[in-house]
Amino acid sequence: MSNVLQVQPLFSPQPKATNHFSNTLAYFLRPYILATYNSTFFALAPVQSLAALEIIHVLLGLVRSPLPTTVIQVSSRLILVWGIIERFPYTHSSPLYTTMILAWALTEVPRYTYYTLSLVGCGMPTWFSWIRYSTFYVLYPIGAGSEALVMLSTIPEWSVGRWMAWGLEDWVKAGLVAIWAPGLWVMYAHMMRMRRRVLGIGKGRKLGAKPKDRVKAQ
Repeated sequence: MSNVLQVQPLFSPQPKATNHFSNTLAYFLRPYILATYNSTFFALAPVQSLAALEIIHVLLGLVRSPLPTTVIQVSSRLILVWGIIERFPYTHSSPLYTTMILAWALTEVPRYTYYTLSLVGCGMPTWFSWIRYSTFYVLYPIGAGSEALVMLSTIPEWSVGRWMAWGLEDWVKAGLVAIWAPGLWVMYAHMMRMRRRVLGIGKGRKLGAKPKDRVKAQ
Protein backbone atom coordinates (compact mmCIF):
# COMPACT_ATOMS: atom_id res chain seq x y z
CA MET A 1 0.00 0.00 0.00
CA SER A 2 1.31 3.42 -0.94
CA ASN A 3 2.26 5.73 1.92
CA VAL A 4 1.38 8.81 -0.15
CA LEU A 5 -1.89 10.42 0.85
CA GLN A 6 -4.10 10.95 -2.19
CA VAL A 7 -5.76 14.36 -2.20
CA GLN A 8 -9.42 14.50 -3.17
CA PRO A 9 -10.32 17.68 -5.13
CA LEU A 10 -12.57 20.10 -3.27
CA PHE A 11 -13.88 21.67 -6.48
CA SER A 12 -14.83 20.01 -9.75
CA PRO A 13 -11.68 19.64 -11.87
CA GLN A 14 -11.58 21.93 -14.89
CA PRO A 15 -10.97 20.65 -18.41
CA LYS A 16 -7.38 20.66 -19.50
CA ALA A 17 -6.62 24.19 -20.66
CA THR A 18 -3.02 24.93 -21.48
CA ASN A 19 -0.83 26.31 -24.23
CA HIS A 20 2.18 25.41 -26.30
CA PHE A 21 4.59 27.60 -24.34
CA SER A 22 3.66 26.01 -21.01
CA ASN A 23 3.75 22.49 -22.44
CA THR A 24 7.21 23.06 -23.92
CA LEU A 25 8.57 24.56 -20.70
CA ALA A 26 7.24 21.66 -18.62
CA TYR A 27 8.66 19.15 -21.09
CA PHE A 28 12.20 20.46 -20.62
CA LEU A 29 11.95 20.81 -16.82
CA ARG A 30 10.30 17.48 -15.92
CA PRO A 31 13.46 15.35 -16.26
CA TYR A 32 15.15 17.49 -13.61
CA ILE A 33 12.33 18.46 -11.22
CA LEU A 34 10.04 15.85 -9.66
CA ALA A 35 6.28 16.23 -9.33
CA THR A 36 5.37 16.65 -5.66
CA TYR A 37 1.64 17.40 -5.59
CA ASN A 38 0.46 14.10 -4.04
CA SER A 39 3.02 14.26 -1.26
CA THR A 40 2.59 17.94 -0.39
CA PHE A 41 -0.82 19.39 -1.18
CA PHE A 42 -2.57 17.79 1.81
CA ALA A 43 -0.32 19.92 4.04
CA LEU A 44 0.08 22.93 1.75
CA ALA A 45 -3.63 23.69 1.42
CA PRO A 46 -4.50 24.11 5.14
CA VAL A 47 -1.21 25.82 6.03
CA GLN A 48 -1.54 28.42 3.29
CA SER A 49 -5.23 28.93 4.09
CA LEU A 50 -4.37 29.69 7.72
CA ALA A 51 -1.97 32.36 6.47
CA ALA A 52 -5.06 34.50 5.86
CA LEU A 53 -4.94 35.14 9.62
CA GLU A 54 -1.96 37.39 8.94
CA ILE A 55 -4.30 39.95 7.34
CA ILE A 56 -6.58 39.83 10.38
CA HIS A 57 -3.59 40.26 12.70
CA VAL A 58 -2.55 43.41 10.82
CA LEU A 59 -6.10 44.82 10.87
CA LEU A 60 -6.36 44.19 14.62
CA GLY A 61 -2.99 45.78 15.23
CA LEU A 62 -1.45 42.60 16.65
CA VAL A 63 1.48 43.02 14.27
CA ARG A 64 2.77 46.11 12.51
CA SER A 65 3.39 44.65 9.08
CA PRO A 66 2.20 46.86 6.17
CA LEU A 67 -1.31 45.85 5.12
CA PRO A 68 -0.80 46.17 1.32
CA THR A 69 2.21 43.84 1.17
CA THR A 70 0.54 41.37 3.52
CA VAL A 71 -2.60 41.31 1.35
CA ILE A 72 -0.55 40.88 -1.84
CA GLN A 73 1.42 37.93 -0.50
CA VAL A 74 -1.44 36.10 1.19
CA SER A 75 -4.05 36.64 -1.53
CA SER A 76 -1.71 35.61 -4.35
CA ARG A 77 -0.99 32.31 -2.63
CA LEU A 78 -4.66 31.64 -1.87
CA ILE A 79 -5.49 32.25 -5.53
CA LEU A 80 -2.77 29.80 -6.56
CA VAL A 81 -3.77 27.11 -4.05
CA TRP A 82 -7.57 27.17 -4.43
CA GLY A 83 -8.19 28.94 -7.72
CA ILE A 84 -5.50 27.23 -9.77
CA ILE A 85 -3.84 24.15 -8.25
CA GLU A 86 -7.05 22.72 -6.76
CA ARG A 87 -9.09 23.25 -9.93
CA PHE A 88 -6.65 22.37 -12.72
CA PRO A 89 -5.25 18.81 -12.53
CA TYR A 90 -2.73 19.64 -15.26
CA THR A 91 -0.76 21.68 -12.73
CA HIS A 92 -0.34 18.70 -10.39
CA SER A 93 2.45 17.22 -12.48
CA SER A 94 4.05 20.57 -13.25
CA PRO A 95 7.68 20.99 -12.17
CA LEU A 96 6.82 24.65 -11.54
CA TYR A 97 4.47 23.58 -8.76
CA THR A 98 7.49 21.99 -7.10
CA THR A 99 9.73 25.05 -7.47
CA MET A 100 6.90 27.25 -6.24
CA ILE A 101 6.27 25.43 -2.97
CA LEU A 102 10.02 24.95 -2.43
CA ALA A 103 10.50 28.72 -2.61
CA TRP A 104 7.50 29.24 -0.30
CA ALA A 105 8.84 26.79 2.27
CA LEU A 106 12.39 28.15 2.26
CA THR A 107 10.97 31.65 2.71
CA GLU A 108 8.40 30.93 5.41
CA VAL A 109 10.36 28.61 7.70
CA PRO A 110 12.97 31.28 8.55
CA ARG A 111 10.30 34.00 8.60
CA TYR A 112 8.01 32.31 11.11
CA THR A 113 10.95 31.08 13.17
CA TYR A 114 12.27 34.64 13.34
CA TYR A 115 8.80 35.94 14.19
CA THR A 116 8.31 33.39 16.99
CA LEU A 117 11.71 34.01 18.55
CA SER A 118 11.06 37.75 18.46
CA LEU A 119 7.70 37.36 20.22
CA VAL A 120 9.16 35.28 23.05
CA GLY A 121 12.01 37.74 23.51
CA CYS A 122 14.89 35.48 22.51
CA GLY A 123 18.14 37.02 21.40
CA MET A 124 18.49 36.90 17.63
CA PRO A 125 21.88 35.77 16.25
CA THR A 126 23.19 38.08 13.57
CA TRP A 127 23.66 35.18 11.17
CA PHE A 128 20.00 34.17 11.47
CA SER A 129 18.84 37.76 10.95
CA TRP A 130 21.02 37.84 7.83
CA ILE A 131 19.39 34.65 6.51
CA ARG A 132 15.89 35.95 7.25
CA TYR A 133 16.49 39.22 5.44
CA SER A 134 18.75 38.12 2.58
CA THR A 135 17.39 34.90 1.05
CA PHE A 136 14.47 36.76 -0.51
CA TYR A 137 16.85 38.06 -3.19
CA VAL A 138 16.86 34.56 -4.70
CA LEU A 139 13.67 32.98 -3.35
CA TYR A 140 11.23 35.75 -4.30
CA PRO A 141 12.01 35.60 -8.05
CA ILE A 142 11.87 31.79 -8.01
CA GLY A 143 8.58 31.76 -6.09
CA ALA A 144 6.88 34.59 -7.96
CA GLY A 145 8.13 33.36 -11.32
CA SER A 146 6.84 29.86 -10.62
CA GLU A 147 3.48 31.26 -9.44
CA ALA A 148 3.02 33.26 -12.64
CA LEU A 149 4.04 30.34 -14.87
CA VAL A 150 1.76 27.89 -13.04
CA MET A 151 -1.16 30.25 -13.59
CA LEU A 152 -0.11 30.82 -17.20
CA SER A 153 -0.23 27.06 -17.82
CA THR A 154 -4.00 27.08 -17.17
CA ILE A 155 -4.66 29.65 -19.91
CA PRO A 156 -5.67 28.26 -23.33
CA GLU A 157 -3.53 28.76 -26.42
CA TRP A 158 -3.33 32.38 -27.58
CA SER A 159 -1.37 32.14 -30.84
CA VAL A 160 -2.87 32.71 -34.31
CA GLY A 161 -5.76 34.71 -32.89
CA ARG A 162 -6.98 31.95 -30.58
CA TRP A 163 -7.01 34.43 -27.71
CA MET A 164 -10.29 35.69 -29.18
CA ALA A 165 -11.95 32.50 -27.93
CA TRP A 166 -10.87 33.13 -24.32
CA GLY A 167 -13.51 33.35 -21.63
CA LEU A 168 -13.69 35.92 -18.83
CA GLU A 169 -11.69 33.73 -16.44
CA ASP A 170 -8.90 33.38 -18.99
CA TRP A 171 -8.65 37.15 -19.35
CA VAL A 172 -8.63 37.60 -15.58
CA LYS A 173 -5.81 35.07 -15.21
CA ALA A 174 -3.86 36.73 -18.03
CA GLY A 175 -4.23 40.04 -16.21
CA LEU A 176 -2.97 38.51 -12.98
CA VAL A 177 0.05 37.07 -14.76
CA ALA A 178 0.76 40.52 -16.20
CA ILE A 179 0.77 42.20 -12.78
CA TRP A 180 2.95 39.54 -11.14
CA ALA A 181 6.15 41.43 -11.98
CA PRO A 182 4.96 44.76 -10.48
CA GLY A 183 3.71 42.84 -7.44
CA LEU A 184 7.12 41.22 -7.07
CA TRP A 185 8.77 44.63 -7.11
CA VAL A 186 6.45 45.87 -4.34
CA MET A 187 7.46 42.90 -2.20
CA TYR A 188 11.13 43.35 -3.12
CA ALA A 189 11.11 47.03 -2.18
CA HIS A 190 9.41 46.25 1.13
CA MET A 191 11.93 43.55 2.01
CA MET A 192 14.90 45.75 1.08
CA ARG A 193 13.59 48.46 3.42
CA MET A 194 13.11 45.89 6.17
CA ARG A 195 16.60 44.50 5.57
CA ARG A 196 18.20 47.91 5.97
CA ARG A 197 16.17 48.60 9.10
CA VAL A 198 16.74 45.27 10.85
CA LEU A 199 20.34 44.59 9.85
CA GLY A 200 21.34 48.19 10.38
CA ILE A 201 22.84 48.54 6.92
CA GLY A 202 23.34 52.02 5.56
CA LYS A 203 23.76 55.50 7.01
CA GLY A 204 27.12 54.57 8.53
CA ARG A 205 25.84 51.63 10.60
CA LYS A 206 27.57 48.28 10.73
CA LEU A 207 25.94 44.91 10.06
CA GLY A 208 24.04 43.79 13.15
CA ALA A 209 23.75 47.23 14.75
CA LYS A 210 20.38 47.68 16.42
CA PRO A 211 18.24 50.40 14.85
CA LYS A 212 15.65 52.23 16.91
CA ASP A 213 12.76 50.26 15.43
CA ARG A 214 14.20 46.76 15.48
CA VAL A 215 11.44 44.35 14.45
CA LYS A 216 8.03 44.71 12.87
CA ALA A 217 7.16 41.03 12.85
CA GLN A 218 7.45 40.66 9.11
